Amino acid sequence: MIKKRLKRALGVAIPLAILVIGISYNSYVKMHTFTLSGDEIMKNEQIQPIRGSVKVTGNTDTDVVFTDIESGETYVIGYITSGAGDTIKLKLGKWYRVEGAGELTLGPVNVRIE
Repeated sequence: MIKKRLKRALGVAIPLAILVIGISYNSYVKMHTFTLSGDEIMKNEQIQPIRGSVKVTGNTDTDVVFTDIESGETYVIGYITSGAGDTIKLKLGKWYRVEGAGELTLGPVNVRIE
């Protein structure tokens, strides 16, 4: 009798825990997704990846260039189109200047505005 109750409780608790973790992670990613806009090619904001990769989408056809602000090393997404993006691997703990036309949506990242 006790084993059945324990199995039933685990059967409810485990899916509930997975659901809560999934909702929390989704909220975290949304909080760290930003749209950099403006008519200029070089954006005034700097980004720092939270994970090892950054997903980039845009509203226009453009190349996207990330420049490490300390070393000057560049990382390039060759070409993204409106509505379709790409993912790039960047080093954790570094800040990058972003260059690209139109509105660029980046996530998950921290943003620093100068």
